[in-house]
Amino acid sequence: MLELLGKVESLKKELDQLEIWKHLYQAKNSVYQNRELMDKIKRYQETLNSQLRLEIYCYDEIRKYKKLENEVNFIIMEINHKLSILSGAKGYHNENC
Repeated sequence: MLELLGKVESLKKELDQLEIWKHLYQAKNSVYQNRELMDKIKRYQETLNSQLRLEIYCYDEIRKYKKLENEVNFIIMEINHKLSILSGAKGYHNENC
């Protein structure tokens, strides 16, 4: 168990060094700085208008942020998979996946 905790700590340090966090933060700030986009997002949250949603997804700031968000989600899935292997969770028979 101590070995697993050591590997988790090492992984956390590695994750902190990834450039994606910086890019994600910058993309998020770009969204917040675009007043027109933020107004549409607020209106969408109030109305759930599908046309407004489509308009929101046409903004480059949103597309960039969503792309980075997806990359982070894939990193999380990979981490969960590796942690399951390290902890010996059932259902993982091939460690090379």
